[in-house]
Parts: sequence; C-alpha cells; structure tokens
Amino acid sequence: MRKVLRRLMPVELSLAFIASFWGVLLVLPFNTFATSSAYAPMSNVMPESAWGVLMLFLSGLLLYGMLSGRFLVRRYALLVATFVWLFIGSMLFFGNPASTGWGAYLNYAILSSWAYMRVGEQRHGR
Repeated sequence: MRKVLRRLMPVELSLAFIASFWGVLLVLPFNTFATSSAYAPMSNVMPESAWGVLMLFLSGLLLYGMLSGRFLVRRYALLVATFVWLFIGSMLFFGNPASTGWGAYLNYAILSSWAYMRVGEQRHGR
C-alpha cells in the first residue's frame, strides 16, 4: 500500500467512526430527532431509523473500501460520504442556522472530498 494511502487512514477511520456513531444513535430508540428542531428537515426526508441504517451502511462501506484496498469501492464510499455529509450539514443549517453542528458536518464533507481526490490520485499514479 502506498504511503499516501496509509496517511489517509486516520481521515477515513474518523469518517467511518462518526457515521457509525450517528447510525447507532439513530437506530437505538433514543428518539434523537425529537431532541432538537434542527433535525426537523432530516425527519421530513426519512425516518430516524432509516437515517441510522444509511449511516451504518456508509460506515461499513468506508471501512470495507479502506481495508480491502479496492480503489473503486474506496472512492465510491468517499464520494457517497461527501454527499451524505453535505446533505446533513445543509439540513442542519436549514433546521437551525445558529447552531454549530452544520459547520462540523460540512467539514466532514470537505474531508471526504479531499480523501476522495487523494485516493484517485494514487490510483492513477500521480
């Protein structure tokens, strides 16, 4: 495995961890979306448990792509992560623009897109 790809692992592990953390919280019966009006736009898109399953799937895809060494899976997982975090950040912004949460999740989108580009560069020998 190339050195750059190993350096990306902490970023990818962080992305997988936060996705699994979200997934577990949303699948368990905590009724997380009821804790803040910031989640209202997200609950209009899908039920909380569906978001949880999506996030657990995303976490598994990120881990599989990273650990298997399959470039296409790894890039696909990072691309999906980019759009999921961008969507979540946007939904949290529309729910409560005064919160700090939306900025944090937009940061995850930026990290995902950066890792996506770096994995692609390594695949093509750049």
